[in-house]
Amino acid sequence: MNSLTKKQETYFQYAAGILTVLVIGTFYYIIVQNSINIPWFDDIENIPYFLVNWLEAPDFAGKWEAFIRPNNEHRVFTARLIVLAQYYLTSKLNFKDLLFCGNLSVLVLFLFIVRGYLRQGGKWYFILPVAFFVFNFQAYAGTFMTIMSMQYQMVIMLSVASFYLLVKQSVPAFIFAIAIACLDTFSMGNGMVVWPSGLAILLLQMRWKSSFIWLAAGAASIYLYFQGPDFVQGNDKAFSYVLEHPMRTFVAFFTMLGGDFDVMANAEFNKRMVIPTILGFILFAVFITWTVAVLSVSPFWGKWVPERWGRTLARIYNVREADIRWNAFWLAILAYVLIGMLMVVFFRTRFDPHIILWSTYKMYPAVMTSVIFIIVLQALNIRSRYRFFGTMCLVSAGLWWSTIHNYLPIVKNTSNARTAFAFNQKHNGVGLGATKNSAFETMLATTLRKVDSLGIYSLPRPLIHAEEDQVRLTGNTSQLNAKADIELEGDILKINLVSGPPADHRRYAFLESENNRYLFVFPIDGTETLCPVGTIRAGAYKLGIWDISSGNLSVWLTEQLVTIP
Repeated sequence: MNSLTKKQETYFQYAAGILTVLVIGTFYYIIVQNSINIPWFDDIENIPYFLVNWLEAPDFAGKWEAFIRPNNEHRVFTARLIVLAQYYLTSKLNFKDLLFCGNLSVLVLFLFIVRGYLRQGGKWYFILPVAFFVFNFQAYAGTFMTIMSMQYQMVIMLSVASFYLLVKQSVPAFIFAIAIACLDTFSMGNGMVVWPSGLAILLLQMRWKSSFIWLAAGAASIYLYFQGPDFVQGNDKAFSYVLEHPMRTFVAFFTMLGGDFDVMANAEFNKRMVIPTILGFILFAVFITWTVAVLSVSPFWGKWVPERWGRTLARIYNVREADIRWNAFWLAILAYVLIGMLMVVFFRTRFDPHIILWSTYKMYPAVMTSVIFIIVLQALNIRSRYRFFGTMCLVSAGLWWSTIHNYLPIVKNTSNARTAFAFNQKHNGVGLGATKNSAFETMLATTLRKVDSLGIYSLPRPLIHAEEDQVRLTGNTSQLNAKADIELEGDILKINLVSGPPADHRRYAFLESENNRYLFVFPIDGTETLCPVGTIRAGAYKLGIWDISSGNLSVWLTEQLVTIP
């Protein structure tokens, strides 16, 4: 070693290895501790509703129809295969286990990236920053919602798996790559991006026949994807939005690219987006210049690259023709995440300009940042490589810790809120994502009754506390008194706790009428809860406060009434 003694290198390897395992272990430990066996919103249609239709179908044709039925604009083959596997192995549905299984795709994705890096001659102990970039909680929304865990991260992993097989240049690997790409396509609409991205590998390697077969398979898959039931889309309106806001759309793309550096999660959006936007421009600049360097050493594509530029960039990035196989792998991954993010910016920002930093899509910039780190690392000499590694360890560890600080309270609050909504679903027939008097309310309630009667799934008992079903406000003789400010504003009932249980206790607003009971959780250390009126049956409600601390439930009474029209 030029920069470390043999003994120092050994200690360094042990430390890097232990920290990498700890980062991964912490990720899955937090998932286990904060996930719940309760479905939410899109989970219903894609998991229990699908399974009921599958089981009730009289023949294979009916089962196939249930299996291929789209959810909005997405097919969800992989998620449904996982659901069927769980059911036929256990005869049950468990949303917590399904969520954990979906999040294993993050580990597999990480291993593919590490494998590509090692095959290119990299040292395994340099992967620590990649672990920090990938196993953080920027993408908490997808991490802690069952169906999203089996879609968003899953399709990225399937795409990278397909790319990994493509670079092997063998017929069996090519066939498997096409099979995985087809599964990827039918697992989510974003999976279709695997085809143009994978084509980059084949073209860079000058595999012309394979390129034609790949294009034909992709065209057939995309054609079949859109056959059958109508899809809910409306994406044509995106073109008008982009034309009306070209500069906003342009900047949004780079903001999303730098999303792994979204460290000011609680700041005003205009301030919050500054760091991601700057880093997005830098990451994109590295991508463009590195791509030119890779093309310049190709016997075929190098003819279209100006010799001076190509020679200079190839020297800067230490790119050689012998590395073109794995450079093609990185190029395909980067193309995939860039196209994926471009689609989000193009088709989704019309709904909400803030969507570019939504947690839902944060795995895309995480993967891009990881690959760019590897590219830069490989370009440096040994001494500079250690310095760069040390710097990026500090940066990535800071980013990782910021996600725990910023998002773990949100995860805990969301878990508590969904448990309260499950209580509402159990006692009022509405709560887990539907609004009252809607078709979705009927479907959701009917589906839960069916899986319960079949012994496949029931809401956990108890949900919040062993005495939850016995608590009443009417006739309650509690000596504890609380006070709250109540405001009905449009579709939201705001309850602001003025006095009552301590802020460090788990507290719920409890609404009770003659026929219905509802719970709405107060955020940790917060005093205001927002109650969606669309989930509350009409009537006059008494207001009380549940206080849960050290396993005990106490009820604080108010003399306040709430009327829901």
